[in-house]
Formats: sequence, C-alpha cells, structure tokens
Amino acid sequence: MKRLKVILLTCLLMFALGMLCSPLYAAEKVLTVSLDPADAGLDTFNPITSNRTNNIYYLIYDRLVEMGADGVIYPHLLKSWKVSDDGLKITFSLREGVTFHDGSKLNAEVLKWFLEKLATGKSKYMVAAVESIDIKDNLTVVLNLSRPDPNILYNFTSSFTGIPSKQAAEKYGDEFGRKYVVGTGPFEFVSWKTGDEIVLKKNLAYTWGSALSDNQGPAKVDKVVIKEILEDSTRFLEFKTGGVDILENVPTLFLAKLKADPKAKIITMPSSTNFHMVMNTKREFLDNVNIRKAIALSIDQNSILKAVFQGNGSPAYTYLIDRLPARKVDAKYEIHFDPAKAQEIMAAEGWKKGSDGILTKDGKKLSLALWSKSNSDERKIAEIIQAELSILGIEVKMEQFDPSSIKAEFKKGQHDLVVRSYGWDNADILEWFFNSTRPGYPTVSMWHDNESDYLMHKAMTRSKNSDERIQNFKDYHEYLLSQYLWAPIINTVNNHGIGSRVNMPSAPKFKILLGPPFLDITVD
Repeated sequence: MKRLKVILLTCLLMFALGMLCSPLYAAEKVLTVSLDPADAGLDTFNPITSNRTNNIYYLIYDRLVEMGADGVIYPHLLKSWKVSDDGLKITFSLREGVTFHDGSKLNAEVLKWFLEKLATGKSKYMVAAVESIDIKDNLTVVLNLSRPDPNILYNFTSSFTGIPSKQAAEKYGDEFGRKYVVGTGPFEFVSWKTGDEIVLKKNLAYTWGSALSDNQGPAKVDKVVIKEILEDSTRFLEFKTGGVDILENVPTLFLAKLKADPKAKIITMPSSTNFHMVMNTKREFLDNVNIRKAIALSIDQNSILKAVFQGNGSPAYTYLIDRLPARKVDAKYEIHFDPAKAQEIMAAEGWKKGSDGILTKDGKKLSLALWSKSNSDERKIAEIIQAELSILGIEVKMEQFDPSSIKAEFKKGQHDLVVRSYGWDNADILEWFFNSTRPGYPTVSMWHDNESDYLMHKAMTRSKNSDERIQNFKDYHEYLLSQYLWAPIINTVNNHGIGSRVNMPSAPKFKILLGPPFLDITVD
C-alpha cells in the first residue's frame, strides 16, 4: 500500500511537471517596444477617420498590398490584381480564409464598404480616381476609375489603408478606434492608456502573412507592449536596463553608446524621414519670398547632420527624400547653405544691422518665433537654427510644444518658423503639405498660390502613367522650391536598438521594423 502511494505521488508529480513544461503552461513571451516619440500622441486607431497614423497600425491591420524595403509592391490581402489596358478598371481578387479579430470574414462586400468609407474620410485623395465599385463575386471587386491612377497601388500600401472590421466599426460607432480596435493583423488590440502604452496580443488565427515575413503566422511572441516615452534619456535608460526590448529610432545622442554596447544590436534601415523648417507665408516678413530665401540659405544642413545626427543620414536640398524620382530636380532649384548670398539678399531688401546685430528696416527689428516639438532632435535642430539665423541678423525666440498639442496650435496660424519632420516615401506628400485648401494643418506654411494649385492638380489627377506622373511631380516640386516655403535640412536613416532577449532571423524585408518583421521575432 505504501509503495502504491509512492508510485501515485510520483506519477502526479511527473504529470504536474509535464503540464508546467507544456506549451499551454509555458511562460508568456512578451516583447516590449519603445515607440518613436514622433509617432506618439494619436487620438484614434481608426484608419477611416484619422488624418495621422503610426506604425502600430501595421500590427493591428493588414493592407491589400505591401511595399518592401526594396521598393517592390507585394500582394498581401490581395491574391492578385489586374489593370485594364486603358487603366480605367482594376480587378482585385482577395485571399480566401482571412478573418477579422472579431471572427467576421474579409470578403468583397467588406472591401467595397471600406473603399467607399475611405472616400469620405481624411484620406479620400487616395481613392479620388475611383468612380464606382462593382462586386463580381464573394472575393472579387472591380474598381471603375474616372481617370488612370498610376499611384493607386502605392496608396494601398499606406498605414491609412489598413482594413478594419465592418461589423465592429458599425457596432461600436464613435468608440471604434479607441475602445474597440479590430483588424485582420497579426496582433489584436487589448488595451490603450493614452500617452502611456498600448497592449496587443497575438492573433492565434493568423496564417496569411505576406512574402515580407518568413513566418506566415501566428506570431512567435504572445504579447507586444508598446510604450510611449517622450524623453530620450528615459527611453535610453529603459532600454539599457531591460525595461524595453526594442528601441525604435534610437535617440541620436545615445547612438554611439549603444553601438559600443556588446549586449545591444543596432539595425539600420532605410528611412522615409525628412527634417525641414517651415515658414508661415502669411506672417509679417515671411510673406516676402526673398526673406524666405535668405533664411533658407542661412541654414547649414551639414553642420546639423554632424551635430544632431552624428552623420547618420544625408543633407536634404529639396523637399523629398533622396530615393524618389521627383526629387531629381534641376540643380538650380536645390537649396544649399550660402550665407554670403543670404546677406546679399537682405541688404538688397533694405535691411541693415543695428548695434545689437539685429536686422532693422523702417524702424522694425526682424524678430521671429521658432517652434519645435519637445523631443531632443527637433529641439537641438532649433537651437542650431537660432544660432545660424542670428548670424544673418534675425532675432529668433524659441518655443517648444508637446507633440500631442502642436497640431492644434498650427490651426491658429500664429506660428512663424517651425522645425518639422515627416515620414513618407511618395511624392504626393507635396500635395499633403502644400494644398491651399488645408491651411494651418497640414499646410503649416499657410501657402496659397494659383500656379502651385494648378501644378498640384496636374500631378495628382492628370498623370496617365508612371513616367508622366514623375515629370508632373518634378514640375510641381521645382515650383515649390522656387518659392522657398521650407528650408530643407536632413534625410535620416532609421537606427533601431535591439536588446539581448530579441532574436531576429534575418534583416527585415519590410520598409519599417514595426509590422510584418514582428512575425519573425522571438524573445528568450
């Protein structure tokens, strides 16, 4: 009897140990990410109503197609697509078996609903050429276009075109995007503390990853915790002490330290980020194109590249990132540092320096406010610009704003100069920032000009093919550069800190780290 008890206890112990070691009882694998502060401050995760997204959208939502780091467009939720010879019909064939996080199915009806909703939202320009949509069968829709749109497939790679659940959007109404967020992506929404963190869990049903992931799903980590930490030194310390596993876009100040740390790995990826300084063309002094030109020529791109970005990136001489064809403008339109020319322009405009070194004309001193967000890169750029413009003779008063509040300030139109950045890899970013119908935000320059609007509409709506589109955007770009609406500064690269717990099998094939590459990540 005693021996039987020993045997039973041994069996129970072995069973318990087996259960604890089984996958069901394995420790939860949690990946913690420090979000790039430039992406903080969202007010919704609803792609239909939002005019601003961040990379978290790539984890919750899938898109019809994806753009790889190689610039090639790959199918994702689409199995295939076909464009008619005249460019006026596009047939989309969806993958079979794709479901949303709420269990509802992705089909032609949902896709038609989404595209029609998109046409009424903040990103309606992306489907502006779509005149009507026909459902051919349960997984096939036909887009009938009013004009050829050589850019439409690119538009569907955007985070703004991640497809939400029709069932959830209609059920939750205004609460969709905040309290309820439902897509088909590799991770499901769990919770969101605004300004603090968003928690996602892996989608156990996910098996439809794109070719940009080695693993088609489900994800190898159970949970992703994405923290919004605005202060760079705090982000760095959290990473160093193991509080976060991935540091998205390493603060430049700490890049050298992390490169020297044997426990950390740095992944450098192509960037779509351009830093620039916007000039409000409706403000006193800045309504003069010659003064704007002098200001732009006074900013030394190379000195900012070295001082702020430690040489990581390249100087920007236009308003587009370097790899875009429409960036290749005639050299005379490029904006290069030329302080002697800037001084000459101001003298020709009748400005003279007083005893304090500030330019004066008709009893007025040339004094301007320079705004920036409070993160360290933009703040440091602003400090260098302040010093460089003082050499020209302009008094610059700096003001800093929280990322979540600065957009509302732009709409008041009381800004003079603003250090800004964008992340976009298509020439249509010019329309976004210079369309005269949207003053304040996103048209922070408050620009309104008939020739500009004509060239914008030509580039956006009258291009029959890719070559024509490139030329039209190049013409538009050259005209904007000739008006000195921005001072271009830097095109960056993305350096991501990867902690010792994180295993990545290969260099990401996607254009950003947050997104399809997360399907291949494991943590120890």
